[in-house]
Amino acid sequence: MYTQFRKSIIPLALGLTLAGSALADNLLYNGSFESESSFSYGAAQNWKMNDPDDHGDAWGSAARENWRAKDGTFIMAIRGLWADTGDFGGVWQEAEGRGNQTYRLTAWFWADSTWAPQQQEMKIEFWNWDRTELLGSAVQNIENVGEDWTQRELVAVSPDGTEWVRVVFNVSGASHEGSLQIDDANLSLVP
Repeated sequence: MYTQFRKSIIPLALGLTLAGSALADNLLYNGSFESESSFSYGAAQNWKMNDPDDHGDAWGSAARENWRAKDGTFIMAIRGLWADTGDFGGVWQEAEGRGNQTYRLTAWFWADSTWAPQQQEMKIEFWNWDRTELLGSAVQNIENVGEDWTQRELVAVSPDGTEWVRVVFNVSGASHEGSLQIDDANLSLVP
């Protein structure tokens, strides 16, 4: 498992499941990808720029799909070259934050047996007030995910000056076949 530390970010737990653990309120909107974008077919609301604000976006091969959701009907899929949208893709969304707080990101993942990207990761990034300076981040590769829903967790402490906490799911070097599927993304403050 690869973990990247920047500045004074201290990831507390990586690659763990949350069996029996209660989550605080989700700081992300539409973490289950159930609500569709108002103006962009195949996109999820709050995970697409200007829908309804500039605090989330999608790129490359990322698309909202109704394939095999963990809960509800929809997921976010980062698709292979078969989708004809390149060999990369992802989504991000950010929430207001503050420094010296512990944040927990959890999400559920499914990967087709034919899926073989060069890189797939989940990140927590910490940004200043106008989102022009990345103050630090915690990164975890998404490994050992197959054709069964698997939950992953990433926990990190925000540095001084943090005003925005950004969640990123990123894939590069996607294989021709398959996809990485994401459901029930949750960002919460750890009490």
